[in-house]
Amino acid sequence: MQLSPIGIGNELHLIASRSQSASDARNSLPLLTLIENSMHDWEHKYPHDDWIPKNLARLEHDYLLVPTLGGRIHAMRVIQWMRSDYPGTPALDRAQREAERAMGLPTPTPEPEASASAVPETEASESPTP
Repeated sequence: MQLSPIGIGNELHLIASRSQSASDARNSLPLLTLIENSMHDWEHKYPHDDWIPKNLARLEHDYLLVPTLGGRIHAMRVIQWMRSDYPGTPALDRAQREAERAMGLPTPTPEPEASASAVPETEASESPTP
């Protein structure tokens, strides 16, 4: 779609305002996926643009308005994208809380990867006495 950040924000706002009924929200899923593709393109060109996490949270919100499994799956993929590229941002926190409220379940949090060179805590705390 070659949308600018302003165009993406405007489209997300329009979709949210038009998604008052389930059928309207359901019909917005193809447009949301096009907007998501535009956001991937923009992030590729400008990876440190600070509007991206905010609009990702808005995209996740609009996906949650779609009353289908597809909408939920897309919302969870956006959260994973945010966790990968924008960890610790307020936008990620908002998106996770909203998903938990909408679905009634906590959003799955990836397990931290154990480092192969990590020293077990018991070995690191033991020190030889002189």
